Amino acid sequence: MDNLNEDWTEAYYEDVINMTYQELVKCIGAPHFEGGDFKIQKEWHFDIEDLTHFSIYDWRETDRDRDVTDGNNVEWHIGHDGKPGTIEKVKAWLHDKGVEVDKSMYYKMNALNAVNLNIQVGIKDIKKIGKTHFKDEGGVLAIICDGDTSNIEEILLRSILKCFGDEYKIIETKDFIIWGDRGQEDIIDILFVTNLPYEFYEQIV
Repeated sequence: MDNLNEDWTEAYYEDVINMTYQELVKCIGAPHFEGGDFKIQKEWHFDIEDLTHFSIYDWRETDRDRDVTDGNNVEWHIGHDGKPGTIEKVKAWLHDKGVEVDKSMYYKMNALNAVNLNIQVGIKDIKKIGKTHFKDEGGVLAIICDGDTSNIEEILLRSILKCFGDEYKIIETKDFIIWGDRGQEDIIDILFVTNLPYEFYEQIV
């Protein structure tokens, strides 16, 4: 038998349930608390097995003036104590009741940001960066990139320059404006000025 304990609080959240309110009620029963917090509309508290505590609740749907019983999917948070093994027990308990657990979008995005793509680049790849290469006034390589792709090209250029030596890098980044016939701004690109001697670049072209 699962017991309800009102006298505990959880401090850890990572996993969620994506279901409608109606579907969730069919699986785990009616909420234990309603509207107790202006950020939460529905909330369940459970004790299972060896005093494993967890809760299920919506979070800040009121900020969007939304009623979580509207029949659309809700990202229900699972709160627990964060102890090793707790979420595995909770997932198993919920699975037996027909409820599947997923990672929240917040944690998915953090995991995606932490991925190491391990991109391999070489010296000759510098020819593929940008659309115009020229010798700057200081005798170094400057590259003009399309403004729409400059963010990723800057990342790649930094990596490629390291192939020439750790001392080579982008020393200046600025808008590069091409003026139209009527004097208005026509095209805005991004100019990357490096400290790589242009003669080094010429040797590989």
